[in-house]
Amino acid sequence: MKRGCIALLVMVLILSACAQRVPTEEETPPSVPTSAPEVITAPAQPATPAPELTPTPSDTTAPSAITGLMAVNAYDGKVNLWWDKSGAEDFDHYNIYVSESEMGDVAGTSPIYQIKNISTTNYQATGLEDGTEYYFAVMAVDKNGNEERRVTSRSATPTPMPRGTEDPDFQVDVYQSDMVWAGTTLLPDNHNLERPRIMEINMLGEVVWEYILPENLKQYTNPGFDVELLSNNNILFVLPRKGVYEIDRNGKVVWSYLTDKISHDADRLPNGNTIFAFGAYDKKDDAQVIEVNQEGEVTWSWYARGYFDKPPYKDIDDEGWTHTNAVTRLPNGNTLISPRNFDFVVEVNPGGSVVRTIGEGILDSQHDPEVLVNGNILLMNQTRPHRAIEIDPKTGSIVWQSQGFARETVPVRDANRLPNGNTLITGSTEIVEVTLEGKIVWRLVLNVVYEIKEAARHGFYKAERISPQR
Repeated sequence: MKRGCIALLVMVLILSACAQRVPTEEETPPSVPTSAPEVITAPAQPATPAPELTPTPSDTTAPSAITGLMAVNAYDGKVNLWWDKSGAEDFDHYNIYVSESEMGDVAGTSPIYQIKNISTTNYQATGLEDGTEYYFAVMAVDKNGNEERRVTSRSATPTPMPRGTEDPDFQVDVYQSDMVWAGTTLLPDNHNLERPRIMEINMLGEVVWEYILPENLKQYTNPGFDVELLSNNNILFVLPRKGVYEIDRNGKVVWSYLTDKISHDADRLPNGNTIFAFGAYDKKDDAQVIEVNQEGEVTWSWYARGYFDKPPYKDIDDEGWTHTNAVTRLPNGNTLISPRNFDFVVEVNPGGSVVRTIGEGILDSQHDPEVLVNGNILLMNQTRPHRAIEIDPKTGSIVWQSQGFARETVPVRDANRLPNGNTLITGSTEIVEVTLEGKIVWRLVLNVVYEIKEAARHGFYKAERISPQR
């Protein structure tokens, strides 16, 4: 019995030793899946609720509609567009739409072009059919693709450019068709004193219409005369120290008022009267502005002596006392007058009282002031080199000025702000259209170079751009 127990004990010891020996790689048996051990977890603690998140909906608000859209015929199958810059903070691009029917909604319509640069606010549509009316819309799109679908479209009809006759004495050497306010340009030309004329030229500089002054009037075009197109398609023009004339397109004089006191400016008023600067070698007893009706009766006049016959103005004498060279009737009924010798412009009310003077300390022998839609005043300043400047009359500060001409000695007399924001500036030997950034996009050059004194007597004096869509 003892031997059996001893044998059994030996066997247990042997088996225990075998179980503790680490098997070699060859001896390792393949793994066999076993049931997962039961996992016992502690009782769950009450969960702290996560903060409630309000879902952020995707941006579905479209940028505000574009304002200030203008469309103008740029000739030969082209239309130029201008608009106000988008104020959208998340701006991505502009969409340009075109249709042959008026657009009120662009849903389901594909744009013809996209513009990524927010600073670009103009576009030229090309490949259009002359004589067909087109409608255009410009929309701002944000980075989420939102776009206002309701639109207000603008229309324009491209036409062939009117063609004329080339004149070897001048040429257009700059013409960027997508940046200009296209049209014809009406101007007086006396660079040839033996053949002074009024002419209308196209964007290429070709003469499409002209009126040669008759022999008895040639001597009155010096140093410069004013022209403007009237609503009836007639031409109103001034001959200094001779009179103001209205002619039809056949050159027939249909109205005139003769006086040797008239200087360089006349305007036809909405009531049919004509107002003009009366400053040619004016004296203190003279009126500086006269308004006459169609019968030649004086209906209004202004005398500078009532306010300026005192120091430091009373003893001035330079081609007259004031040498008033321009006058404009304002929408409020007041009148803006340019007494050149005083180096400022003056606004007077219908009773003749001075409301304010503008430009003191800034202007020098100014010419041709005009009030802009923003209330500022654009005019020519004769400080060398001559500049077109825009003055804020509330602050008396210059808010814009041109960069001068290629020929710094060119006398400059006239500046007109065009509807697209460009400015047409007239000098004796060149006329330029410039952007607000100062880039020249159109230039007419007289192929004659004068000395400074001669340049003041010859060439161009004033000009106006006539849009094909009046």
